Amino acid sequence: MTAIRQEILGYINEIPDNKLLALKPILAVLVDDSIVVETDLTDTEKQIILTGREEYKNGGFIPLTDI
Repeated sequence: MTAIRQEILGYINEIPDNKLLALKPILAVLVDDSIVVETDLTDTEKQIILTGREEYKNGGFIPLTDI
């Protein structure tokens, strides 16, 4: 077993059952192989993400009309 698996399983073992219910949908998405995460972003897309993160960090946001 890899170190990251051991670490995550350790966290899971500490979570009470009622909180595991919140984790279940996230895990279901993560094991679904049909979901593709795009990793080949253009420089423009990367800049948009960085700008959004900075605005969020500074208490701002991007209105949905701007997305």
